[in-house]
Amino acid sequence: MSKGLPAMAYGDKTYSSNSIKEEAEALGYRYTDFEHTSTSAGDGDTVLYEGRIGLQSLPCGVTLCSSDLRALHDSENEGVIQRSLNMMLFLECDPSDVEFGEGNRFRFNSGDAAIACVADHARILGRMRAGEQSRSLLVRVRPEDFADADIARQIEDAICTTSFGKYLMPRRVLMLAHELAAPTVQGGVGRLLAESLALEMVARVLLITGKGSEQPHCKMSSRDYAKVMMVRDAIISNPAVNYTLEGLASEAGLSVSALKAKFPMAFGRPVFAFLRDARMELAREGIQQEGWTIAQAAYFTGYNHQSNFTAAFRRKFGMAPSALKP
Repeated sequence: MSKGLPAMAYGDKTYSSNSIKEEAEALGYRYTDFEHTSTSAGDGDTVLYEGRIGLQSLPCGVTLCSSDLRALHDSENEGVIQRSLNMMLFLECDPSDVEFGEGNRFRFNSGDAAIACVADHARILGRMRAGEQSRSLLVRVRPEDFADADIARQIEDAICTTSFGKYLMPRRVLMLAHELAAPTVQGGVGRLLAESLALEMVARVLLITGKGSEQPHCKMSSRDYAKVMMVRDAIISNPAVNYTLEGLASEAGLSVSALKAKFPMAFGRPVFAFLRDARMELAREGIQQEGWTIAQAAYFTGYNHQSNFTAAFRRKFGMAPSALKP
């Protein structure tokens, strides 16, 4: 897709299998199959969705795809993602099933997000039932699209191996996504605003995926990395749970010794250090943005005693949690 497409101003329309394929190819994805069940003939011109899709390629090197669709038939689509770093945000949706690679199944709800790091190419399978609605935003970057050599290198590092993970994004990232998905400013100023929002999102993705000349997870197999990603995703999704190494290892299909060895390789910290940091980040966001009391922050992050929570928070941030209260 050419650089500098206009801002995502688009109207409601209907989409067939063929038109969805054209939209996907414009974004740089290759759909290898698209099947549906309906009372009409199963050809590529049957209308499958109604709604809207907007594509935009920003001069900074970020590509955006915003969609707001309602399925008219049960459908299943299988595509191939080419080499790239992708953030997928499910802004408003009925529970949505996605399969990445072979047998890696995920279910997404409104407010969920995923990051797909694709080293070469990867299969992705999506399903929607008739009547379901989905509003989403895709942010895609490739190292060759960035003039800044350091950023290009960090994107290259992030996609040194193929992985797909479900993430709990900070509230600010979701706010940026909603603004990008429904732009209100057009023209040059609109493109400038879209660039600033998109670049902040890319920066946050790079912080999540890691940085440096070589990512530690490149030293393990993609299968093992997918397994430790399952542990990471479980922790981020539910940091208040009283986890054990045995339980996490069993859930991911690893031995305890393998989990203890491989988790720090991927994420730079042992499992429980990662869990503690996830709890503290959640607590800080809850206090600052949701107005949690200190007792609520302790409860929502899995601490039975407020004093233990306060001590852990002080060790992490160098201040008492009460210092965040207005």
